[in-house]
Amino acid sequence: MSLESHYNGLYYAGRDKFSVRFSVSSHGLIQFEAGARGGLEVALQRTTLELIGDPKTTLQIGWIDHNDRQALLCAEPELFDQLLALNLPQTALQHIGALQTSQHKNLKGERHRVPVYLGLIAAFFVGGYFTLHYSAPLVADMIPYEWEKKIGAFAFENYQIGKKTVTDKTVTDTVDTIVKRIDRYDGADIAYQVAVVDADMINAFAFPGGYVVVTTGLLENADNPEQVAGVLAHELTHVLQRHSMRKLVRQAGMGVLVGIVFGDVSALSHLIELSSQLDSLSFDRSQERSADDGAIEIMTAAGMSPQNLAAFFDKIQKADAITGNIPELFQTHPLTDERIKRVTAAAEPAQPFKFDMDWEALKQRVKQNQAIRSPANSGHASFH
Repeated sequence: MSLESHYNGLYYAGRDKFSVRFSVSSHGLIQFEAGARGGLEVALQRTTLELIGDPKTTLQIGWIDHNDRQALLCAEPELFDQLLALNLPQTALQHIGALQTSQHKNLKGERHRVPVYLGLIAAFFVGGYFTLHYSAPLVADMIPYEWEKKIGAFAFENYQIGKKTVTDKTVTDTVDTIVKRIDRYDGADIAYQVAVVDADMINAFAFPGGYVVVTTGLLENADNPEQVAGVLAHELTHVLQRHSMRKLVRQAGMGVLVGIVFGDVSALSHLIELSSQLDSLSFDRSQERSADDGAIEIMTAAGMSPQNLAAFFDKIQKADAITGNIPELFQTHPLTDERIKRVTAAAEPAQPFKFDMDWEALKQRVKQNQAIRSPANSGHASFH
Protein backbone atom coordinates (compact mmCIF):
# COMPACT_ATOMS: atom_id res chain seq x y z
CA MET A 1 0.00 0.00 0.00
CA SER A 2 1.09 3.63 -0.50
CA LEU A 3 3.19 5.21 2.23
CA GLU A 4 1.18 8.39 1.74
CA SER A 5 -2.00 6.91 3.21
CA HIS A 6 -3.91 8.92 5.79
CA TYR A 7 -5.78 7.52 8.77
CA ASN A 8 -8.55 8.70 11.06
CA GLY A 9 -7.70 8.95 14.72
CA LEU A 10 -8.26 10.64 18.05
CA TYR A 11 -5.49 12.73 19.57
CA TYR A 12 -5.37 13.12 23.36
CA ALA A 13 -3.15 15.62 25.19
CA GLY A 14 -4.13 16.21 28.79
CA ARG A 15 -7.78 17.27 28.72
CA ASP A 16 -7.62 18.23 25.03
CA LYS A 17 -9.10 15.85 22.50
CA PHE A 18 -9.11 16.25 18.71
CA SER A 19 -10.38 14.23 15.78
CA VAL A 20 -7.42 14.12 13.39
CA ARG A 21 -6.26 12.83 10.02
CA PHE A 22 -2.67 11.68 10.30
CA SER A 23 -0.01 10.19 8.07
CA VAL A 24 3.17 8.20 8.67
CA SER A 25 6.16 9.04 6.49
CA SER A 26 8.57 6.46 5.10
CA HIS A 27 10.98 7.50 7.88
CA GLY A 28 8.43 6.77 10.60
CA LEU A 29 7.38 10.37 11.25
CA ILE A 30 3.75 10.77 12.35
CA GLN A 31 2.25 14.07 11.15
CA PHE A 32 -1.14 15.69 11.78
CA GLU A 33 -2.97 18.94 12.57
CA ALA A 34 -4.34 19.25 16.11
CA GLY A 35 -6.64 22.27 16.23
CA ALA A 36 -5.23 25.15 18.25
CA ARG A 37 -2.04 23.16 18.86
CA GLY A 38 -1.26 23.42 15.16
CA GLY A 39 0.80 20.96 13.14
CA LEU A 40 2.48 18.22 15.16
CA GLU A 41 5.17 15.69 14.34
CA VAL A 42 6.39 12.78 16.44
CA ALA A 43 8.89 10.07 15.54
CA LEU A 44 7.43 6.59 15.84
CA GLN A 45 10.58 5.40 17.61
CA ARG A 46 9.83 7.86 20.46
CA THR A 47 6.47 6.23 21.09
CA THR A 48 5.05 3.17 22.79
CA LEU A 49 2.51 0.99 21.00
CA GLU A 50 -0.24 -1.03 22.63
CA LEU A 51 -3.73 -2.29 21.92
CA ILE A 52 -6.52 -0.92 24.09
CA GLY A 53 -10.28 -1.22 24.30
CA ASP A 54 -12.69 -4.03 25.01
CA PRO A 55 -11.85 -6.05 23.04
CA LYS A 56 -8.31 -4.84 22.33
CA THR A 57 -8.66 -3.63 18.75
CA THR A 58 -7.57 0.02 18.94
CA LEU A 59 -3.90 0.94 18.54
CA GLN A 60 -2.70 3.50 21.06
CA ILE A 61 0.46 5.36 20.06
CA GLY A 62 1.68 7.08 23.21
CA TRP A 63 4.49 9.50 24.02
CA ILE A 64 5.49 12.18 26.51
CA ASP A 65 6.37 15.72 25.43
CA HIS A 66 7.47 18.27 28.06
CA ASN A 67 5.97 16.10 30.82
CA ASP A 68 2.68 16.10 28.89
CA ARG A 69 1.36 12.58 28.26
CA GLN A 70 -0.11 12.36 24.76
CA ALA A 71 -1.67 9.63 22.67
CA LEU A 72 -3.00 8.99 19.20
CA LEU A 73 -5.70 6.34 18.87
CA CYS A 74 -6.51 4.56 15.63
CA ALA A 75 -8.81 1.60 14.97
CA GLU A 76 -7.89 1.13 11.27
CA PRO A 77 -6.22 -2.29 10.73
CA GLU A 78 -4.49 -1.02 7.55
CA LEU A 79 -2.16 1.13 9.66
CA PHE A 80 -0.25 -1.98 10.75
CA ASP A 81 0.62 -2.83 7.14
CA GLN A 82 2.36 0.50 6.73
CA LEU A 83 4.15 0.29 10.07
CA LEU A 84 5.52 -3.14 9.17
CA ALA A 85 6.93 -1.70 5.92
CA LEU A 86 9.04 0.88 7.76
CA ASN A 87 12.77 0.59 8.32
CA LEU A 88 12.60 -0.12 12.04
CA PRO A 89 14.68 -2.31 14.38
CA GLN A 90 13.78 -5.99 14.24
CA THR A 91 12.49 -6.03 17.81
CA ALA A 92 10.11 -3.15 17.01
CA LEU A 93 8.83 -4.91 13.88
CA GLN A 94 8.26 -8.11 15.87
CA HIS A 95 6.25 -6.16 18.45
CA ILE A 96 4.15 -4.50 15.72
CA GLY A 97 3.57 -7.88 14.08
CA ALA A 98 2.38 -9.37 17.36
CA LEU A 99 -0.01 -6.45 17.87
CA GLN A 100 -1.37 -6.87 14.35
CA THR A 101 -2.01 -10.58 14.93
CA SER A 102 -3.75 -9.85 18.22
CA GLN A 103 -5.89 -7.09 16.68
CA HIS A 104 -6.90 -9.32 13.78
CA LYS A 105 -7.91 -12.10 16.18
CA ASN A 106 -9.98 -9.73 18.30
CA LEU A 107 -11.64 -8.14 15.29
CA LYS A 108 -12.77 -11.50 13.92
CA GLY A 109 -15.09 -11.94 16.87
CA GLU A 110 -16.17 -8.31 17.00
CA ARG A 111 -16.88 -7.26 13.41
CA HIS A 112 -20.39 -6.25 14.39
CA ARG A 113 -19.03 -3.62 16.78
CA VAL A 114 -16.68 -1.81 14.39
CA PRO A 115 -19.48 0.11 12.57
CA VAL A 116 -20.81 1.11 15.99
CA TYR A 117 -17.42 2.51 16.97
CA LEU A 118 -17.04 4.48 13.75
CA GLY A 119 -20.60 5.77 13.93
CA LEU A 120 -20.12 6.95 17.50
CA ILE A 121 -16.87 8.70 16.63
CA ALA A 122 -18.48 10.52 13.73
CA ALA A 123 -21.53 11.40 15.79
CA PHE A 124 -19.35 12.66 18.64
CA PHE A 125 -18.05 15.50 16.52
CA VAL A 126 -21.37 16.53 14.95
CA GLY A 127 -24.17 15.39 17.24
CA GLY A 128 -23.77 17.35 20.47
CA TYR A 129 -26.23 16.61 23.26
CA PHE A 130 -28.41 14.47 21.01
CA THR A 131 -25.55 12.04 20.50
CA LEU A 132 -24.69 11.93 24.20
CA HIS A 133 -28.30 11.30 25.20
CA TYR A 134 -28.89 8.45 22.78
CA SER A 135 -25.39 6.95 22.69
CA ALA A 136 -24.96 6.72 26.46
CA PRO A 137 -26.87 3.42 26.84
CA LEU A 138 -24.89 1.79 24.04
CA VAL A 139 -21.55 3.04 25.32
CA ALA A 140 -22.39 2.08 28.92
CA ASP A 141 -23.02 -1.46 27.73
CA MET A 142 -19.49 -1.51 26.24
CA ILE A 143 -17.85 -0.79 29.59
CA PRO A 144 -15.86 -3.86 30.71
CA TYR A 145 -17.12 -5.51 33.88
CA GLU A 146 -13.68 -4.96 35.45
CA TRP A 147 -14.22 -1.20 35.06
CA GLU A 148 -17.75 -1.44 36.44
CA LYS A 149 -16.46 -3.33 39.48
CA LYS A 150 -13.81 -0.66 40.20
CA ILE A 151 -16.35 2.15 39.83
CA GLY A 152 -18.79 0.41 42.16
CA ALA A 153 -16.12 -0.43 44.74
CA PHE A 154 -14.99 3.20 44.93
CA ALA A 155 -18.57 4.47 45.23
CA PHE A 156 -19.36 1.84 47.87
CA GLU A 157 -16.36 2.78 50.02
CA ASN A 158 -16.85 6.51 49.47
CA TYR A 159 -20.50 6.30 50.52
CA GLN A 160 -19.63 4.72 53.86
CA ILE A 161 -17.21 7.50 54.87
CA GLY A 162 -18.62 9.30 57.91
CA LYS A 163 -21.42 6.77 58.37
CA LYS A 164 -21.81 4.06 60.94
CA THR A 165 -21.87 0.58 59.41
CA VAL A 166 -23.77 -2.03 61.41
CA THR A 167 -21.51 -4.88 62.56
CA ASP A 168 -24.10 -6.85 64.55
CA LYS A 169 -23.92 -10.27 62.85
CA THR A 170 -27.56 -11.03 63.59
CA VAL A 171 -28.56 -8.01 61.51
CA THR A 172 -25.98 -8.39 58.74
CA ASP A 173 -26.54 -12.15 58.40
CA THR A 174 -30.29 -11.53 58.05
CA VAL A 175 -29.74 -9.08 55.21
CA ASP A 176 -27.20 -11.45 53.61
CA THR A 177 -29.79 -14.23 53.70
CA ILE A 178 -32.28 -12.03 51.84
CA VAL A 179 -29.69 -10.99 49.25
CA LYS A 180 -28.55 -14.59 48.71
CA ARG A 181 -32.14 -15.64 47.97
CA ILE A 182 -32.32 -12.96 45.27
CA ASP A 183 -28.85 -13.89 44.01
CA ARG A 184 -29.98 -17.45 43.30
CA TYR A 185 -32.71 -16.28 40.94
CA ASP A 186 -31.50 -13.04 39.33
CA GLY A 187 -29.84 -14.78 36.39
CA ALA A 188 -26.52 -12.97 36.94
CA ASP A 189 -23.11 -14.24 37.98
CA ILE A 190 -22.37 -11.51 40.51
CA ALA A 191 -20.99 -11.91 44.04
CA TYR A 192 -22.89 -9.29 46.00
CA GLN A 193 -21.23 -7.41 48.86
CA VAL A 194 -23.62 -5.89 51.39
CA ALA A 195 -23.30 -3.11 53.95
CA VAL A 196 -26.00 -2.20 56.46
CA VAL A 197 -25.77 1.49 57.35
CA ASP A 198 -27.17 2.83 60.61
CA ALA A 199 -29.50 5.57 59.39
CA ASP A 200 -33.11 6.47 60.17
CA MET A 201 -34.17 7.25 56.63
CA ILE A 202 -35.66 4.56 54.42
CA ASN A 203 -33.14 3.73 51.73
CA ALA A 204 -31.46 0.94 49.79
CA PHE A 205 -29.47 0.95 46.60
CA ALA A 206 -26.96 -1.10 44.66
CA PHE A 207 -23.78 0.24 43.09
CA PRO A 208 -22.32 -1.19 39.85
CA GLY A 209 -20.44 -4.42 40.37
CA GLY A 210 -22.86 -5.75 42.99
CA TYR A 211 -22.20 -3.52 46.01
CA VAL A 212 -25.40 -3.20 48.06
CA VAL A 213 -26.35 -0.71 50.78
CA VAL A 214 -29.35 -1.16 53.10
CA THR A 215 -30.28 1.31 55.83
CA THR A 216 -31.65 0.34 59.21
CA GLY A 217 -34.53 2.70 58.42
CA LEU A 218 -35.65 0.35 55.65
CA LEU A 219 -35.44 -2.68 57.95
CA GLU A 220 -37.49 -0.95 60.65
CA ASN A 221 -40.23 0.20 58.27
CA ALA A 222 -40.65 -3.07 56.36
CA ASP A 223 -43.40 -5.37 57.65
CA ASN A 224 -41.53 -8.53 56.67
CA PRO A 225 -38.27 -9.67 55.00
CA GLU A 226 -40.10 -10.30 51.73
CA GLN A 227 -40.78 -6.55 51.43
CA VAL A 228 -37.05 -5.87 51.83
CA ALA A 229 -36.37 -8.55 49.22
CA GLY A 230 -38.71 -6.77 46.80
CA VAL A 231 -36.96 -3.43 47.30
CA LEU A 232 -33.54 -5.04 46.82
CA ALA A 233 -34.69 -6.95 43.73
CA HIS A 234 -35.76 -3.61 42.27
CA GLU A 235 -32.42 -1.99 43.12
CA LEU A 236 -30.37 -4.89 41.79
CA THR A 237 -32.30 -4.79 38.53
CA HIS A 238 -31.07 -1.22 38.04
CA VAL A 239 -27.53 -2.60 38.27
CA LEU A 240 -28.15 -5.68 36.13
CA GLN A 241 -29.66 -3.51 33.38
CA ARG A 242 -26.81 -0.99 33.81
CA HIS A 243 -29.13 1.94 34.47
CA SER A 244 -26.62 3.43 36.91
CA MET A 245 -23.78 3.18 34.40
CA ARG A 246 -25.88 4.85 31.71
CA LYS A 247 -26.66 7.74 34.05
CA LEU A 248 -22.98 8.03 34.92
CA VAL A 249 -21.91 8.08 31.26
CA ARG A 250 -24.43 10.83 30.48
CA GLN A 251 -23.16 12.78 33.48
CA ALA A 252 -19.54 12.35 32.39
CA GLY A 253 -19.96 13.97 28.98
CA MET A 254 -18.77 13.50 25.43
CA GLY A 255 -15.03 13.15 25.99
CA VAL A 256 -15.48 10.24 28.37
CA LEU A 257 -18.00 8.66 25.99
CA VAL A 258 -15.40 8.47 23.23
CA GLY A 259 -12.73 7.40 25.70
CA ILE A 260 -14.89 4.44 26.73
CA VAL A 261 -15.33 3.40 23.10
CA PHE A 262 -11.55 3.24 22.73
CA GLY A 263 -10.86 1.79 26.16
CA ASP A 264 -8.94 4.88 27.28
CA VAL A 265 -8.09 4.32 30.95
CA SER A 266 -8.44 8.04 31.68
CA ALA A 267 -12.17 7.57 31.01
CA LEU A 268 -12.24 5.02 33.84
CA SER A 269 -10.57 7.52 36.18
CA HIS A 270 -13.14 10.16 35.32
CA LEU A 271 -16.04 7.76 35.89
CA ILE A 272 -14.59 6.77 39.26
CA GLU A 273 -14.42 10.45 40.24
CA LEU A 274 -18.09 10.88 39.33
CA SER A 275 -19.20 7.67 41.04
CA SER A 276 -19.71 9.50 44.35
CA GLN A 277 -22.90 10.89 42.76
CA LEU A 278 -24.39 7.47 42.04
CA ASP A 279 -26.53 7.29 45.17
CA SER A 280 -28.23 10.58 44.25
CA LEU A 281 -28.84 10.04 40.52
CA SER A 282 -32.52 9.80 39.60
CA PHE A 283 -33.92 7.23 37.20
CA ASP A 284 -36.47 8.02 34.52
CA ARG A 285 -39.93 6.45 34.29
CA SER A 286 -38.97 3.80 31.77
CA GLN A 287 -36.05 2.68 33.94
CA GLU A 288 -38.25 2.54 37.03
CA ARG A 289 -40.83 0.53 35.13
CA SER A 290 -38.12 -1.82 33.91
CA ALA A 291 -36.71 -2.22 37.44
CA ASP A 292 -40.20 -2.96 38.79
CA ASP A 293 -40.66 -5.60 36.09
CA GLY A 294 -37.26 -7.06 36.96
CA ALA A 295 -38.17 -7.17 40.64
CA ILE A 296 -41.42 -8.97 39.82
CA GLU A 297 -39.53 -11.47 37.67
CA ILE A 298 -36.89 -12.15 40.33
CA MET A 299 -39.42 -12.45 43.15
CA THR A 300 -41.60 -14.79 41.12
CA ALA A 301 -38.61 -16.97 40.20
CA ALA A 302 -37.61 -17.05 43.88
CA GLY A 303 -41.15 -18.09 44.85
CA MET A 304 -41.90 -14.83 46.65
CA SER A 305 -45.09 -12.86 46.16
CA PRO A 306 -44.59 -9.52 44.33
CA GLN A 307 -47.52 -8.30 46.44
CA ASN A 308 -44.99 -7.72 49.21
CA LEU A 309 -43.30 -5.05 47.10
CA ALA A 310 -46.68 -3.56 46.19
CA ALA A 311 -47.67 -3.48 49.86
CA PHE A 312 -44.46 -1.68 50.77
CA PHE A 313 -44.96 0.87 47.98
CA ASP A 314 -48.53 1.46 49.16
CA LYS A 315 -47.44 1.81 52.78
CA ILE A 316 -44.82 4.43 51.90
CA GLN A 317 -47.17 6.37 49.64
CA LYS A 318 -49.82 6.58 52.37
CA ALA A 319 -47.22 7.66 54.94
CA ASP A 320 -46.04 10.38 52.54
CA ALA A 321 -49.58 11.69 52.22
CA ILE A 322 -49.83 12.05 55.99
CA THR A 323 -46.37 13.40 56.84
CA GLY A 324 -45.39 15.09 53.59
CA ASN A 325 -41.90 13.61 53.97
CA ILE A 326 -40.61 11.65 51.00
CA PRO A 327 -38.20 8.86 52.05
CA GLU A 328 -34.69 9.04 50.61
CA LEU A 329 -35.35 5.90 48.56
CA PHE A 330 -38.20 7.49 46.63
CA GLN A 331 -36.57 10.87 46.07
CA THR A 332 -34.53 9.19 43.33
CA HIS A 333 -37.19 6.54 42.56
CA PRO A 334 -40.48 8.51 42.43
CA LEU A 335 -43.53 6.45 43.31
CA THR A 336 -46.58 6.72 41.06
CA ASP A 337 -50.01 5.13 41.14
CA GLU A 338 -49.16 3.48 37.82
CA ARG A 339 -46.09 1.79 39.33
CA ILE A 340 -48.09 0.50 42.30
CA LYS A 341 -50.86 -0.83 40.03
CA ARG A 342 -48.36 -2.65 37.79
CA VAL A 343 -46.75 -4.45 40.73
CA THR A 344 -50.13 -5.18 42.33
CA ALA A 345 -51.29 -6.81 39.09
CA ALA A 346 -48.41 -9.33 39.16
CA ALA A 347 -49.36 -12.99 39.48
CA GLU A 348 -49.33 -14.58 42.92
CA PRO A 349 -47.31 -17.83 43.37
CA ALA A 350 -49.41 -20.84 44.32
CA GLN A 351 -47.35 -21.39 47.48
CA PRO A 352 -45.40 -18.20 48.22
CA PHE A 353 -41.97 -18.62 49.77
CA LYS A 354 -41.46 -16.93 53.14
CA PHE A 355 -38.21 -16.49 55.01
CA ASP A 356 -37.88 -18.50 58.21
CA MET A 357 -36.91 -15.66 60.52
CA ASP A 358 -38.38 -13.68 63.39
CA TRP A 359 -38.72 -10.28 61.72
CA GLU A 360 -40.08 -8.45 64.74
CA ALA A 361 -37.13 -9.66 66.83
CA LEU A 362 -34.78 -8.41 64.11
CA LYS A 363 -36.41 -4.98 64.12
CA GLN A 364 -36.17 -4.84 67.90
CA ARG A 365 -32.46 -5.67 67.71
CA VAL A 366 -31.96 -2.85 65.20
CA LYS A 367 -33.65 -0.43 67.61
CA GLN A 368 -31.46 -1.61 70.48
CA ASN A 369 -28.35 -0.94 68.42
CA GLN A 370 -29.65 2.53 67.57
CA ALA A 371 -30.32 3.29 71.23
CA ILE A 372 -26.62 2.98 72.09
CA ARG A 373 -25.22 4.84 69.09
CA SER A 374 -23.66 8.25 69.63
CA PRO A 375 -25.39 11.40 68.31
CA ALA A 376 -22.43 12.02 66.00
CA ASN A 377 -23.30 8.84 64.14
CA SER A 378 -26.95 9.71 63.60
CA GLY A 379 -28.25 8.60 60.22
CA HIS A 380 -29.82 12.02 59.67
CA ALA A 381 -26.43 13.72 59.86
CA SER A 382 -24.58 11.48 57.43
CA PHE A 383 -26.98 10.99 54.54
CA HIS A 384 -27.22 13.21 51.46
